[in-house]
Amino acid sequence: MEQAIKRETAFVGIETSKLLLKAVLLSGNEVLCKVLENDMAGYRWLRSWLQRNDVPVIGLRVCMRLDMPYSEAPTRMLADMGMVVCDAQPAQLNDYLRGQGLPDDAAHSAVVLANYCAHRRPARWTPPSPAYVELRLWLRRLHAIEGVRQQESARLNVHLQAGQHALHALLRQQIACLDAQIRQHESAILEHVKRHPGLPRPPELAGNYQRIARYSVGASLAGGH
Repeated sequence: MEQAIKRETAFVGIETSKLLLKAVLLSGNEVLCKVLENDMAGYRWLRSWLQRNDVPVIGLRVCMRLDMPYSEAPTRMLADMGMVVCDAQPAQLNDYLRGQGLPDDAAHSAVVLANYCAHRRPARWTPPSPAYVELRLWLRRLHAIEGVRQQESARLNVHLQAGQHALHALLRQQIACLDAQIRQHESAILEHVKRHPGLPRPPELAGNYQRIARYSVGASLAGGH
């Protein structure tokens, strides 16, 4: 019974960055803070820290900004540990900030996320479908190849202006190979989304890949997730 009460009165907010997690625990009248590494060891330390503070991990509500970079790995791992990971979506979070008289930039604060979780009880995150995960991986790979092509294109004129004609010709061949890879990736992505209609819009599509966007995500492009 005591464990159930603690689970209902304890809330965690987590701010993510590339290297670190900033966690704030609200438990009763206490506000506790912890900074951990954003890796497997850090997730385990977080679990141990919660347990040392007599907070049940299973069913504990943890609030994060899942639209932020570097939130994907901790979201999955904490959910696998049995925590109820909640998504603080921007529109609802901004409404909460206005109600509390807080500035917009407070939306990334771990303590604000913990209080938002306690007051608003945001929806539980559910893992995306394998098809959606695969789409994101395809798009990331496409983005990486396009980045290499952009770098090589920048070097093309340098070789030409320096009179390095052999290097210029070789680089043109390499760029042509990259263009072929880009077309292959785009075709594979289009085939994938045709096999899985109605997928949500991945963040990797934002502002890019207009040809894919026209054919891929359908009505969900207008409103995102």
